[in-house]
This record gives sequence, structure tokens and C-alpha cells, in this order.
Amino acid sequence: MKRLGKGLLVFVVASLGLISSCAVNQFDLDREVYERQIKQVTPGMPFDEFQSLFPQRISRGAYKGDFGTLAAYEVAYTYYSFAATGVERRNDFTGTERVVTWFFFLNDQLIKTGEVDSWPTEAELRAAR
Repeated sequence: MKRLGKGLLVFVVASLGLISSCAVNQFDLDREVYERQIKQVTPGMPFDEFQSLFPQRISRGAYKGDFGTLAAYEVAYTYYSFAATGVERRNDFTGTERVVTWFFFLNDQLIKTGEVDSWPTEAELRAAR
């Protein structure tokens, strides 16, 4: 009986961990809001303009080097999908999919948007100077 209780506890804890790893973040946008706002983002956009479009952005790190200061910010949106669409961050239990985009700023100017952790290469940094 003790063995069954421990097994059940492990199952419940593991299930909660799996479900929460795909959970909607309090900073996530609705898909329609994201799609409307992303149309206003342009290369070279000053950080202040980006910040006014996406006040809920999350800082993902920064580096200071010879090229200046490079900073990354995350913006995400969530939506419900009845069937899996191939999105990496999908909660199969709830049908919620989460799409994450990173925005990279060099000296407060947008130089790149991309996938999670897709930091600009040295060549991209040189080209952006």
C-alpha cells in the first residue's frame, strides 16, 4: 500500500510539472493583439518605440562589448488549437500553444528578431553598426 501511495504521489507531481511547463505566462498576449502590434515593428526601431508597443516584454539578457550593448527581449502569445500545429510549446492537455519571439537591440536599435536564444552573429553585429 505504501508503494502505491508513493507511486501516485510521484505521478501527480510529475504531471503537474509537465502541465506547468507549457502553461500560459502572465505576460503572454492574445494572438490577435500580437499580430496587430508586430506589423508596427521595423528594423532599426528605437527601443522606446518597441517598449511602448510591448510593455509586457521580458528581458532575456544583455552583453556589453566592443560593438556596444546588445540586449534581448522576449514577447510571446498564446492561442488555443484543437489539433497540434507543430508548435514546439504546446500543452496537449489544454490545447494551448505558445509562440515566442526574441527581439535583439544593439545600442537601443532593433537589429534582429528570431527564435529563442538566436543571438546575432558577429557578422550581423558588424553589419548593424
